[in-house]
Amino acid sequence: MVALVLAGLVGTGSTAQADVEEALSTCELDLCLYEHDKFKGAEEEFMFEGWGLCYNSLRMNNKASSMRNNTAARVQFYNSANCAGAYGYAAKPSSSDGDLTNNGFDNKTSSIRYVRP
Repeated sequence: MVALVLAGLVGTGSTAQADVEEALSTCELDLCLYEHDKFKGAEEEFMFEGWGLCYNSLRMNNKASSMRNNTAARVQFYNSANCAGAYGYAAKPSSSDGDLTNNGFDNKTSSIRYVRP
C-alpha cells in the first residue's frame, strides 16, 4: 500500500513540475525559442519591432528545439546568420511547436524574420 502511494506521489510530482516549468515561461506577446522540446530549458525571446526585420539568435543559435509564436506575424527561421539564404521553416501567427524535429529544423535556427502572413 505504501509503495502505491509513493509511486502515485512521484508521478504527480513530475507532472506538477512540468506544469510549473511551462507556467514560468515569460513568453506572452513575442516569439520565443526553447532549448528543449515542449518549451523547456533555456529560453530566448524576440520582440517584434517591424515587418521584414531580421534577428540573429544569440542564446539559442543552433540549439532551439521548440518555439512559441505569440505574434500576428509569420516567422521564418533560417539556419544561417543575418537571414541569409532560403528559410527552412515558417511558423504561422499565434502558433507553437513543441518539437522542431518534426519539421526538420531541430537545433538549426540561427536567425528569424517577421513577415506579413
